[in-house]
Order: sequence, then structure tokens, then C-alpha cells
Amino acid sequence: MKEYLLKPITETAAQARQAKGQKGKIAKQIVLGIDAHLNGYQVCRKIDAGGLQPVQSFSLEKLLLFGYKQLELAEKVYAVYEAGPLGYGLYRELRELGIEALVCAPECLEAGSKRKHNKIDASKLSGRLYNYLGGDRYALRSVRVPSPEQEQLRARSRQHDQLVRTRKALGARGRSLLLTQGYGTKGSWWRPGAFSQLRSFIPEWMSHELLLWQANLELLDQQIAQLKTELAQSFQGPRPKGAGALSLTQVDREVFDYQRFPNARSVGCFGGLCPREHSTGDPSKQRLGSITKVGNPRIRVLLVEMAWRLVKFQPQYKPIQKWHQALSGTNKALKKKAIVAVARRLLIDIWRIRTGRTTAQEVGLVLSD
Repeated sequence: MKEYLLKPITETAAQARQAKGQKGKIAKQIVLGIDAHLNGYQVCRKIDAGGLQPVQSFSLEKLLLFGYKQLELAEKVYAVYEAGPLGYGLYRELRELGIEALVCAPECLEAGSKRKHNKIDASKLSGRLYNYLGGDRYALRSVRVPSPEQEQLRARSRQHDQLVRTRKALGARGRSLLLTQGYGTKGSWWRPGAFSQLRSFIPEWMSHELLLWQANLELLDQQIAQLKTELAQSFQGPRPKGAGALSLTQVDREVFDYQRFPNARSVGCFGGLCPREHSTGDPSKQRLGSITKVGNPRIRVLLVEMAWRLVKFQPQYKPIQKWHQALSGTNKALKKKAIVAVARRLLIDIWRIRTGRTTAQEVGLVLSD
């Protein structure tokens, strides 16, 4: 607990106990819906089955003090806020106080209304959490919160992709400048050989403009190569041929605990690789659509890229054999559907291998030498 909270919380707790005359808790549970922002927190409280109370605004310090007071009033205190740019700091602070905190996936809280603001969001979060605790598992989509150590490892893995995107953006700026003067170029124009050849026929002023981008791009090349080596070397154990150590490390750091998935369906949903469904009326008819994309987007990108590599390096893999006709055809839409199906099966097979349910050989994957 933060040091600045110790004194006021202790005094408040003593006053609360004295006011109640040690008569015990006055409620079974208190539910707090929190709309979290950098400049403040809007909180809606619900006591047992009572109505939603007026939303209150707090700073972080006052919110934690308010949360501690609720522990004196109820046997259980629950709180929820949406995952976002503020991370999991508030979650850990609330847990440290003794509050059963949850983080939910962000959703559109405006449904059925033409108005949206912080107080409405806090009220809806409080109501949804109450329903979720009552057994409605569709009321909220709870997010698994990583430990601080896991969060640091995941941030290091994601930094690689961020650097790659930055390099791509800077490279595009240079190509854009060249294109405005009628010079077309492809590939990595900033690499020493390509840039030296490029400078031989472009105007001097353009060379000076491109030199700034080129220096930054060369530094990014070095940083990406260093980080790629670090991540690849951190992977231990056998790996399927065509599935790079870097990709497998990034997948592992996004998932961390494969044991948390009870079945293959939940694994596919985590990757957002399961199809949408809108089936109603006749129970014998099932209407499926495109993939939901509600899971981890980084997992989805990594698995699709890995699946394309397996098409080349492991054509004997069962899902690739199943979708061979579509993958080798000319229909681009069908190709996309096929590779997503392969990626979904690949993620499930990785889960089965990591949890000891099967081996790479049993699912038809050849391990690299």
C-alpha cells in the first residue's frame, strides 16, 4: 500500500469501527464500477441488490481511500474497470487493499442510447459487474492480468514489433520524397549499398534530406537485429520447422499460461480466430461469418504469418493438406479463409503441445534440426 495512504486509511478505519460500535458488516457485497482516466476516476456504487447510486468523482488517492472504507461496510467488495492505456496499476492497488478487482475488455457502452459520458459508463460497468457476479458470464469479458514480471517480458517482445513498424514508416517517408520528384524505388533504400547507388543520380538537396532518414533507419536496423537475437535466444526447446524462435517466443509471451484454457474452443477464441455466428430460428441451420477478431490481435498476426511459412516448409501438416486445394488456388478470398483455418488449428496444436496433451510428431509437425 502506498505510504501516503497509511495514516488516513488507519484513522478512517478506526472512526468507522467506532461509529458502528463493532456491530459488523452492514452489507454482503458492494460493487464498484470505475470509469478510469488519467485526470480522475468516476465511480458508481451498488450495495447488494439496491439501486445504482449517484456517480462520484475521485483522484487516485481518494479512490483508494473510498475503496478501503467499503471494506468496513461489506463482507466482499468488487470493482471493475476497462482495460486501456492506464494499464493494470489500479488493479494491483485495489487488490492490495483487499478488493476483488477485475479488468474487463473495452466495449461499446453506448448501445441503445444516444448519449455517452463518464458517469453513464461507470453506471453501466457497475450494473454489468453485478450481473456477472450473479452468473451472467456474457455481461463482462474479464481480462487476465499478467504479473509485473510477465508484463515486462511482454513489453520487451512487443517493442520489437513497434521498432519494425517505425522503420517501415520512416522508409515510406523517404520513398514518398523520392516519388514527389519522379524517382521510384523499392526495398530498403537506406541500406549502404542501395543508398550509395541512389545518391549517384538524385539531386544534392534530396541527398541531404534523405541522409537524416537514412541515419535513423540504420540505427533502427541495428536495434531490431539486436532485439531479435535476444528474443530468439530466449526460446528453449524443440520447435517446428518453419516456426521461427522469435515468433514462438512472442506467442509464448502473449499467452504465458497455456493451462488457463480449459478446451480448444477457448484457445481459438483467445486468438480471435473463431467465426462469427448468427443462428436463430431453425436449430438445424447454422449461419457463420468472418472471424470475430475479439481476441489478442498480436497472436492472430503471428499465427497467420507462421501458417504461411508452414505451407512452404511443412506441406505434410494435416490442416495444410486439408486446405491444400484452396491454398494452391487463385481465389484470394478462399485463400484467406483457408490460412485462417490453418492458423486456428496451429494455435490449438501449440496449446496441446505446451500442456502435454500431445506431441509435435503426433500432430504432424516436423521439428527443426
